[in-house]
Amino acid sequence: MKRKTLLLVVYMLLIISLVFTACSPKVSPTDNAQPEGQGPADEKMVLNLSLDAEPPQMDPQKGSDLTSIFVLGHTLEGLTRVYDGKIQPGMAESWEVSSDGITYTFHLRDAKWSDGTVVKAQDFEYSIIRLLDPNTAGAYSEIMGFLIKNGEKFYKNEVEKAEVGVKAIDEKTLEIQLEAPTGYFLRVLGFLPYWPSRKDIVEKYGEEFSSGADKMVYNGPFVVQEWKHEEKIVLAKNENYWDKDKVKADLIDLVIIPDPKTAISLYDTGELLSASIPSDMSEIYIQKGEAKFMPNGGAYYLSFNFNNKDKNMFGILNNKNFRKAISYAINREDFAKSVAKNGALPATRYVPPIIAGVSDKYTAESPYDPLPLKADEAKAKEYLGLALKELNTTVEKLPTFKLLTRDDAIRRTHMEAVQDMLSKTLGVRTEIVQVPKKQYFQLLDDGDFDIAYGNWFPDYDDAMTYIDVYLTGNGVNRGRFSNTAFDDMVKAAKSTPDLKLRGEKLFEAEKILLDELPIVPIFWGCNAYVQSDKLVNYVRSLVGADPDLIYTYIK
Repeated sequence: MKRKTLLLVVYMLLIISLVFTACSPKVSPTDNAQPEGQGPADEKMVLNLSLDAEPPQMDPQKGSDLTSIFVLGHTLEGLTRVYDGKIQPGMAESWEVSSDGITYTFHLRDAKWSDGTVVKAQDFEYSIIRLLDPNTAGAYSEIMGFLIKNGEKFYKNEVEKAEVGVKAIDEKTLEIQLEAPTGYFLRVLGFLPYWPSRKDIVEKYGEEFSSGADKMVYNGPFVVQEWKHEEKIVLAKNENYWDKDKVKADLIDLVIIPDPKTAISLYDTGELLSASIPSDMSEIYIQKGEAKFMPNGGAYYLSFNFNNKDKNMFGILNNKNFRKAISYAINREDFAKSVAKNGALPATRYVPPIIAGVSDKYTAESPYDPLPLKADEAKAKEYLGLALKELNTTVEKLPTFKLLTRDDAIRRTHMEAVQDMLSKTLGVRTEIVQVPKKQYFQLLDDGDFDIAYGNWFPDYDDAMTYIDVYLTGNGVNRGRFSNTAFDDMVKAAKSTPDLKLRGEKLFEAEKILLDELPIVPIFWGCNAYVQSDKLVNYVRSLVGADPDLIYTYIK
């Protein structure tokens, strides 16, 4: 408990002492007030920014990565919209919720797609059914789709489409029924898998849908005007967007720059309006008084492949004692301070301390601190010895494990630190394998990895968004971890209307994860960035598109 208290004190001091953009609401969830200020009258207002990678999956019912979420979050709009942490009306201008919290009735506003076609309730009915169709192979089908009544049964071909709890009553009215009361459902509706895809466009382009600027239509504040793959994406203001008068930027010019040092150099010369600060340069920008910091909810970890025993090194990755040996060999405190930097905190559990609980933060309501701040060489070797005995082998006979990560310099530095810790403490050999972002996710989906360096950012402000990832059969449970007791706890949390009991079940599920260790948490992330003083309403977001540029303009 002393260590937990110290960690929370350090965390709070970090937030107070560092300059970062807080998530205080700027726009009312009901009146959607226009921000102050106007852009230039006689020329186009262009926001020059960058992306760190090509968006790998721009199909909203299939995607899951942050880059695609950022682009789609500016070009599509769901029934609700989450802006600066607040729920706002989106395509639905109003709604009612039944007294039992099961049935939601949405009333759509008069809105159009970018090609002038009217946005209809049927578009959302189609998209939700598409999310639940196993042929779609959506990353969020289980996590979010199964919230819908009979969603899981439809996904498993146990019921017909007509029995799924989504129905367009008419062109302007959509009814959604849930399996159980879900307090965060309105937030979920403002996130990626519930953003609409139009049936005629999906069917027209088939496998090519969403692969280019001309192979989608858009109902959000911007459209993809130009997409030069691996080079740039240009977003243009959507003149058919229902709230276009409050969107000030005419263009968002997004240059794809994988190297953060190149991006921040372009910021320094005035070619970009904002950029992330590379971890080894943060002190420079702190001294200049330009650095901004925002804890981002990111949990960074090593993920193990349980899926293929032939590729799985005769079962070594399935051995819990081996995974515990890896965990005890990681010096989280040094990693956060000296490797990740930029305000990162050592992850002594999985769910970060900024996530909401019932009436306080989740981790404050369920205190738990099982992972060591510093490496424990004795325990690491003890658990490795147990694993080797169970597998009837020696450390010398262990294969060289491939550490899969994306192809940027920062992640390589991170994996070199892990590689060094495992080698020095355990004598475990590893090889760093770096691939482009799109290939990285494909290898994860194919189960073609040993140990992957990954991260999870919250889709909504609730511990469930971290925990239910590891349900058996979940599409983003890429290591294919499976544990019946864990599944039961998560399902119990999903089904109870009692918020206190729900929190307790989530906590029990997290404790199982931290005992079984399908992932080994290392640190909790923080966004370190610089932005031009010219930017107004440049909102950094814990969930969804980050940054959220819908109301951003240049003064």
